[in-house]
Amino acid sequence: SYEAVLADPDVDAVYVPTPASLHGVWTRRALAAGKHVLCEKPLTANGAEAERIAALAHASNLVLMEAMHSQHHPAWARVRELLADGAVGTPRSAEATFLVDIADRADIRWQPALGGGALMDLGVYPLRFLQAVFGPPVVRSATAVDVGGVDASMSVRLDLPGGVDGTVVASMVPGGPPEAVARIVGDAGTMTVHLPYHPQMGGRITVERDGRTHHEDLDTTSTYVYMLRAFADAVLRGGPVVTDADEAVVTMNLIDAAYSAAGMAPRQPAAADD
Repeated sequence: SYEAVLADPDVDAVYVPTPASLHGVWTRRALAAGKHVLCEKPLTANGAEAERIAALAHASNLVLMEAMHSQHHPAWARVRELLADGAVGTPRSAEATFLVDIADRADIRWQPALGGGALMDLGVYPLRFLQAVFGPPVVRSATAVDVGGVDASMSVRLDLPGGVDGTVVASMVPGGPPEAVARIVGDAGTMTVHLPYHPQMGGRITVERDGRTHHEDLDTTSTYVYMLRAFADAVLRGGPVVTDADEAVVTMNLIDAAYSAAGMAPRQPAAADD
């Protein structure tokens, strides 16, 4: 049982892969049991719960890492590096999308009580991508296709630092075309990042500028390998936690704001006795 794992003195760290509405419950219990935690994304059901978890993590001196595996891959750092080098001039707009066909209505992502929704499961990736590349955004507006309390799709307009217009699009509409791409338009060129959330599957950065096109293939090492190495380094040697609770708090508050802007209620955590 989960309780037996947390009570086992030989267990130093746990991975929390439950539905999103249960992430906070089991992360709290794991931290209380003195375990380091790698918790699936999104870290919690909403911003308030994320803030509570972050406070517990800071007080515990334990490692709490959100399993935002894509952020550990060098691809995102490479995007920042290229932008800093002026690859597209001054960025003016950025759009990141993640579209997946999820036809099975029994899937947890279609269950509101389990923290389901396109933004929670898919949109969290492009939202974090823009957050990691440009800094914390502000939600300007959002629209959603509401199917029984679950956002089958969501489009979010953002104000990014530096005056950049941001857009996140996430969809799990059955039969829809799959897509995972980010595009940054500057005053001197355009950068397209193909497969930014799983670059190991053939990801590439394409820069178009001055009538010329440059392609850069991305590292094929799995994002999960980079993440697990980082988690082990943090636990064993005190290494940095890039996807920490504070980073997740920013993301979860953005998700809450997007739901509210779209006229939907933010997700709620499962009831717990702790």
